[in-house]
Amino acid sequence: MPQAEAHAAQDWLRPTLIAVLAVTLARVLVLWGSPTDLYVDESQYWVWGQYLDFGYFSKPPMIGWVLRVFDELAIQRSAFSVRLPAPLFHGVTAMLLAGFAHTMMPDRRGAALWVAMAYLSLPIVAVGSFLISTDTIMAPFLVGALMLYWRLCGGGTVRDALLGGALLGCAFLSKYAALYFLPGAVIAYALYPSMRPHGRHVALFSLTFLLVAAPNILWNVANDLTTVSHTMDNIGWVKEESPGVQLNFGGMAEFIASQFAVFGPVFMVFWLLALRAPAPARRRAMIWMSVPVWAIVIVQALMSRAYANWAFAAILPAVIVATLWALERNRIRGLWVGVGLNVAISAVIAVLVLFPMWIGDGKGQPLAKRYVNVAAITEAAEALAREQNIDTVVARSRGMLADFFFHGADSDLTFYAKPPDGAPHSYYQQKLALPDDFSGPVLYVSYRDALTCRDGSQPEQVADLRQEIGSWSGVALPAYVVEADCLRP
Repeated sequence: MPQAEAHAAQDWLRPTLIAVLAVTLARVLVLWGSPTDLYVDESQYWVWGQYLDFGYFSKPPMIGWVLRVFDELAIQRSAFSVRLPAPLFHGVTAMLLAGFAHTMMPDRRGAALWVAMAYLSLPIVAVGSFLISTDTIMAPFLVGALMLYWRLCGGGTVRDALLGGALLGCAFLSKYAALYFLPGAVIAYALYPSMRPHGRHVALFSLTFLLVAAPNILWNVANDLTTVSHTMDNIGWVKEESPGVQLNFGGMAEFIASQFAVFGPVFMVFWLLALRAPAPARRRAMIWMSVPVWAIVIVQALMSRAYANWAFAAILPAVIVATLWALERNRIRGLWVGVGLNVAISAVIAVLVLFPMWIGDGKGQPLAKRYVNVAAITEAAEALAREQNIDTVVARSRGMLADFFFHGADSDLTFYAKPPDGAPHSYYQQKLALPDDFSGPVLYVSYRDALTCRDGSQPEQVADLRQEIGSWSGVALPAYVVEADCLRP
């Protein structure tokens, strides 16, 4: 590398890396000091990692693999060790976005640093840095794929095609939302000649993607399209039992408003202004990596419902588009306001993580109720089982089972899911249900409902494990000692 190029690379790399490391370290320390418990999805992802496979009930496998690696490296298993990949993966994503921005605008000093800090300041990234989710795991792979595909369109190499396809495959193995890459790439190809890579490169990129994604595709085929079916269930309005299209304008408005909140209002305005602003064709192509994502999820919100994070794939390229638009027009003050507002929101999120009991919901419960006192149900069930001289605990609730398997992993008790009556409703019923040949007494912990055995009898409950504070508060959790045969469908 010539000396001038090396100096230019160092000019953006060193300050950006220092800033990203500082933010990431701060978030790791907040996680370390947090007293919150894992939410049901987080515990479930950890359980998946204990049973390595090419797919799981509701998600592709990458998050389970990642958590298994971190679990093997952890000195002590805890909520911190499970969530630790979150700030680290977002830190890597920030650096990749910074490198991407530097490639797109190499003559603009500070572009890489601004993009990295803009990304790390986003409220959705702040939340995602304190919780482990599939969006977080997908992010660096998808950004890497976008960057290498963009390079291919400018005359990249075979190595770029192979690595880019592999990264998109890894993004797909993290979350199926990685497929939003495809409509954006197709639209950019149709609109801009400069976004048309060589046919051989497209073939290599596509082939590598399919090879990496193939294990999960084949797993789905071998398991009755389990993950695909669950994804379609989330969509809701396409199911056979759906009452049909019932437009949900309130839900659509709520989703659109949520995007201003999770992306930050200033950066969303910048992105909207960039839609009609003149820019080089290859930079305008980046807009189309976001537009189809938001359009599709807005339609989903109108037809049924959509959560704020369902369009996370749009935010990754959008943060580059919005930041570079502002830099090109010297809207530095606007960038400071945008980052500052986001940092203020992120600081509130960090306080909630560190001190979840400080802010209440007006009903005597912490605002972060779902992350507080979650492990109490496992502790109560274990204590009751020992009191009753029972060594097997069974439940049907996915949330309950998630905590049983995580917090009870090193227990001398055995945990099972209640066998399903028909198709399984969770991974636990699919893979970890009470065996057909199991006999003897078990402790069954129900959620709200009284237990009726298969023969129609209703056993007497031995306890109610409901809690006063946190995730399990205000909910009847009747417990029963019954023969295993009672629980079979």
